[in-house]
Amino acid sequence: MGVLKYEGDKLYYLLNDSWEEFHRKYPGIKYNTWKGKRVYHKNKIKEGKIEMPPKPEKEPTQGNDFGDILKLHNISPELANELEHKGFHVGYIKNKDGEIEYTIPLPNGKGGNTAKLSEFISQAPPAKITPSRRKPVDRDYKLIFAFGDLQIDYRQIDDELVPLHDERMINIINMMCKEFRPETIVDLSDTLDFAAISRFPADSDHFRHSLNPAINRVHNLYAQLRADNPESHIVAVDSNHTIRLARFLMKQVPELYGVRQAGNESKYPAMTYPFLVNMEAVDVDWYGGYGAAEFVYGEEYNAPPIIFKHGTTVVSGGSTAAKESRDNPETHIVRGHGHRSEVHHRTTRAGEYLTSMMVGCGCHTDGRVPSYGSGVDDGGKIVKKQENWQQSVGLITDYLDGTYQFDMVMVKDGVAKYNGKIYDGNE
Repeated sequence: MGVLKYEGDKLYYLLNDSWEEFHRKYPGIKYNTWKGKRVYHKNKIKEGKIEMPPKPEKEPTQGNDFGDILKLHNISPELANELEHKGFHVGYIKNKDGEIEYTIPLPNGKGGNTAKLSEFISQAPPAKITPSRRKPVDRDYKLIFAFGDLQIDYRQIDDELVPLHDERMINIINMMCKEFRPETIVDLSDTLDFAAISRFPADSDHFRHSLNPAINRVHNLYAQLRADNPESHIVAVDSNHTIRLARFLMKQVPELYGVRQAGNESKYPAMTYPFLVNMEAVDVDWYGGYGAAEFVYGEEYNAPPIIFKHGTTVVSGGSTAAKESRDNPETHIVRGHGHRSEVHHRTTRAGEYLTSMMVGCGCHTDGRVPSYGSGVDDGGKIVKKQENWQQSVGLITDYLDGTYQFDMVMVKDGVAKYNGKIYDGNE
């Protein structure tokens, strides 16, 4: 396992670079860590306890080549090169300073392990990722990518784990984010289904062993998004499925509610969604408190902001997007929850154009997700039924002046088409 120590070239850049320059060289370090370490080491120099290192003769390689990141983490150039060309597994933990540490298996099979998580769950296997090698984009606008309702979970049927989520949708999300490099990625939640602890009567015994594979898959999703989009602000908001865990604990074992893992400085209690999927390790910002939870975007403009949330209501015989627009007459709304793709526009009395968008789902729509209309037969098999749901993602262009373009990208049979290009999640 490699940890970036503040000495030599890195110490020089810490003390002399701006935050933007330093972050380009060492993307795994957060701003607050950089700021604190900078003050600490400057004081050490003033006190004469350490010396200012000489200016490096050569700038470190910059960009998004993950081989370079491995080298920065004390992995040999030969091994970094081998892993870069063969593909590799990488896991994430954070040390006591809040810095990301990467763990990889070495060629002889002896690698680091990530046994920093709670002992009450089996450790997630290292995330298999293929980092993007694209350079950061240069454009005079920003992009926001939104997805939701993946309902990640598994039914165990005849010793086979059948996913509720659609892996093709996750492939499309990764493809589009890797290509467009959005400045902001918003997960509208219901990412983890938590079917095993639902308050609704179980439709089968399929979910007895599904929880840990689902938790691991969610972490891998976030890890891949972070690897492909190292400079993006990745956000997730609370939802009705996510709070199933808190409600289950309060009803069944309230003594475990709010319990924290000994020796772990995480800001989240152990039995919470952001802790279990290890959001902090891959720098995903969590907005909790379903019902009120929301991520507000664009407040710096003298214009209506965009409110990103999961949503609490669905209009069965009409437009949910229209209802959200009526209920929120001064803001744009982007939400999930309804599993349908809807867009509604309105004009305020002040002449502002406002958009309300309900992004579709990322789960299967063939009856495998437990719902009011789904069913399992006496043999334990899923009854195939096409739900009135649509798969889609949202792509929003921010023109930096308070005006936005809202695009709904529809997905059918694992294929998305946008701006003349096809994104095939079946590949």
